[in-house]
Amino acid sequence: MPYFEYSKSVKDIEYYEILENLMKRWEYEIVEFKEAKGGYDTDKIGRYFSAISNEANLRQQQYGWLVFGVGEEQKTKTKKIVGTAYKKGDNSLLERFKYEISRDTTNGMTFYDIIEIFPSVNGKEYRVLMFKIPAAATGIPTDWKTNYYERAGESLVPLKQYKIDAIRSQERRDWSKRVLEQAGIEHLDKDAVALAREKYKEKMNQEHISEEVDSMSDEQFLTKLKLMINGKITHAGMLLLGNSDYDYMFQSAPSIMWRLYGADNMDRDYAIFKIPFINVVDKVFAKVRNLTYRYMPNQMTLFPMETEQYDSWLMRELLNNCIAHTNCWRNLWRHFI
Repeated sequence: MPYFEYSKSVKDIEYYEILENLMKRWEYEIVEFKEAKGGYDTDKIGRYFSAISNEANLRQQQYGWLVFGVGEEQKTKTKKIVGTAYKKGDNSLLERFKYEISRDTTNGMTFYDIIEIFPSVNGKEYRVLMFKIPAAATGIPTDWKTNYYERAGESLVPLKQYKIDAIRSQERRDWSKRVLEQAGIEHLDKDAVALAREKYKEKMNQEHISEEVDSMSDEQFLTKLKLMINGKITHAGMLLLGNSDYDYMFQSAPSIMWRLYGADNMDRDYAIFKIPFINVVDKVFAKVRNLTYRYMPNQMTLFPMETEQYDSWLMRELLNNCIAHTNCWRNLWRHFI
């Protein structure tokens, strides 16, 4: 039985789905629910930030959650939506709160985002806040006011020394170069591999290299590009060229969402793009409504000039940068852009 209802056309629909999943497995150390019907102590939020951030790091997760507006049935010990009025009102209150937290954390860390959603229970809407907390950086525990915290069941306690040592001893590794143990050449999209070959030859633009690539097997070509190591596909190789039927091999299936908002700021359309991502920029760009404008450059002519609303080259550059500069996308596009 679902914990709440929501419209399938609602804004930020993915967070309603995430909340539903979190409530089903609420015992995880990287998730904390609080009723917080009114106010809530900022210092305690900071300690939760430290604890959940450190726990996410140790569990090799990218982030954890602190959720306001969810309580617990005393008899059944199940979660229920109760709503919260914490920092209700002007959206700037939540933005300022991000800065407030960053002043007392490691390297100015703060929430990835604070999402405000309105699930419905028995026809009544309740306000829920979802604080998305980033995992501690590799080798650096997250502190709050110079102290490190962890979770111990429902309690917040100082981070044990062996856990501090475990985080500090972590080796900084390039996620994109690590292999997916269960992934092989059969899990790649053949059309994506063919496109990779063509784009590589196009970039190198040398006849002898094109001939070399044409003579290679797919395994040899991917090994040359370091997208395959010792016969195993790397994260980069799977992201760029993987068959979407096998995206479950990732700890968290990668996707890119495009949304269209109406004048009332409500969702009008959306699309979700899955792997392979080698041509994902073209797919996302095709969704952008790039209108053609006509204007008179001066009073000396009767013929209008035409220009696109967005410069195509600049738009593609922005999309590529958004992808390439996220934590898990470093160095993925160097062979094809």
